[in-house]
Amino acid sequence: MREVYFIDVKEGVPVIEKLDTLLEKVGIDSLNGIVTLKMHMGERNNKTFVKPFYVQKIVEVLKKHGGDPFVTDTTTIYKEERYKAMDYYRTAYAHGFLPSYLGCPVIIADGLKDEGVQVNEKVEIAKSIYDSDSMLVVSHATGHYPSSFGGAIKNVAMGCVTKKTKMYQHEVTRPVRNPDLCTECDKCRAVCKQDAITEDHELILENCIGCGSCIGECESGALKSPEGMSSNLQKRLAEVAHAVLRNLPYSNFVFVNFLMDITPFCDCAEFAPEYITPDIGVLASKDIVALDMATIDMIGKYLFKGDPAVQVREAHRLGLGELEYEICGV
Repeated sequence: MREVYFIDVKEGVPVIEKLDTLLEKVGIDSLNGIVTLKMHMGERNNKTFVKPFYVQKIVEVLKKHGGDPFVTDTTTIYKEERYKAMDYYRTAYAHGFLPSYLGCPVIIADGLKDEGVQVNEKVEIAKSIYDSDSMLVVSHATGHYPSSFGGAIKNVAMGCVTKKTKMYQHEVTRPVRNPDLCTECDKCRAVCKQDAITEDHELILENCIGCGSCIGECESGALKSPEGMSSNLQKRLAEVAHAVLRNLPYSNFVFVNFLMDITPFCDCAEFAPEYITPDIGVLASKDIVALDMATIDMIGKYLFKGDPAVQVREAHRLGLGELEYEICGV
């Protein structure tokens, strides 16, 4: 049974005042050398990402214990304000993730040209993450379309890799087309930013990133999500997270999940915030499986669309961690 440390917001003490204790109890002193502080700094108009003042505190504690951290994420496969590294820097700075404020560098880990280290046939780890000495993964727990849940496993699987590996994971989310239902309204073509739909409304699968935008616009039902999409994507997430964590040249990891501002969508979304449950607190563990399982249990499985724990059970099957956990209050 693995220990999962917990700051409970119901106790009335501001989370930031307990972060140092949480991090010390989980073993942050094991993170030495150059420390990757992996997080999601939010799409340009997103409002619910983990805020910089929490990250500043985490950086302070890392440095106190001898770590030399940098805050990082990777570019996206969809074409918005984090698609290119330069755009992501601008977005991060606009959200307050300034090196002068955080007390450490901000580095887009796959660089200006999507640089990675290939560790197997399908997986390339973003170079700056690979080149560091240890990693602290800070995740904002949310719902997610189409993986049901986004936590530490998804943060590692999607966020620590290059575009090529993101595409591999999203292969299973590409739409299925029924030409008999197509009215040729062109709404799908208008919304697609990947040039993945021809003038004849056929799908160009090699261009498709599986974002689902066309499905949302299709009123006739000609475009639908593939059967078993959520389960298949969650298994890909577990597969890639396993490949990342087992192929990095270091094994010092700590995982922290913020169960606050819990929304139905991840921090890539730019919708007006809506919340599926009140704030719960912050969880931390050295076991990524136990942490995400505890997160789902605390939020409530019934609040997610589909089964959010497929990825957790698959990660357990692959040997990434244990499903049984003990909550240790801080």
